[in-house]
Amino acid sequence: MIRLPLWIFTKSEDFPFFIQYGYHDSECYLHSHEDFSELVIVLEGSAEHTVGTEHYPISKGDVFVINQDTEHGFTGVSDFRICNIMFRPEVLFEHIYNIRQSPGFQALFVVAPHYLQNHRFSSRLHLQSQEFAAVKAMIRDMITEYNRKQEGWQTYCYACFLQLCVRLSRLYQLTNTEQHRCVMQLAAATAYMEGHFCSSISVAELAQMSGYSQRQFSRLFKEAYGVSPNAYITNLRIQKAQQLLQNTQLPIGEIAWNCGFEDQNYFSRMFRQTAGVTPSAYRNRERNNVGKSAQ
Repeated sequence: MIRLPLWIFTKSEDFPFFIQYGYHDSECYLHSHEDFSELVIVLEGSAEHTVGTEHYPISKGDVFVINQDTEHGFTGVSDFRICNIMFRPEVLFEHIYNIRQSPGFQALFVVAPHYLQNHRFSSRLHLQSQEFAAVKAMIRDMITEYNRKQEGWQTYCYACFLQLCVRLSRLYQLTNTEQHRCVMQLAAATAYMEGHFCSSISVAELAQMSGYSQRQFSRLFKEAYGVSPNAYITNLRIQKAQQLLQNTQLPIGEIAWNCGFEDQNYFSRMFRQTAGVTPSAYRNRERNNVGKSAQ
């Protein structure tokens, strides 16, 4: 199987993003993405979407996300035209916490791609005519800006991409099929974690919120996100602490409390396990890096 790295499409390391129209008169060979995800919007025609050994019909108006290491391709193409948007989610969504609090975002960009890869998940977002026209216009605007590369084009494309992601995430929440509901159950719990990680959250509460048993929720969550629910919450708290250490003069004990850690020693221990250094050493290192960059 061919694994495609993002550098084939763009050499930019500081802006890992690529957008294009894709025209397919013949089948697209099976491949996977080495280090990026891909948002696909079907603009015209139809095809069979091959994911691993499964085949799913797709047509004009369908929207889906393919994450890295997912083997996929297109067969049975008929007047098939798509828009490919390739990106690294860990970079483009790293500090956009608000969008990660959307159940639709968690469903479309995290849970559904995982289910598509591992659980014969055929359901997807389908745009109706009015929304389809609006999304096509957004894509056209983005591609024009990306190709012209005028002053500020990266910021322009990034802003348009985030706007598109929000719009699609909202629409995903309105889709009402049994497979979508299963995805949304898990996504809703994750979105709640993203918005309330500084508060006390138990796995039992999250499981009840999702409609699964505690054991089933923990299993499904780890499958989709790669870590346990408790580890996910801890990582969110550490990320927030890193922000506060970099951008404020707050005492470390106050930062620990603000991030949901009631015990400063436990906070320091967990911070070191995650970041590799103590909170004070992290703050000093970041300050030194800022000083060097300003020279």
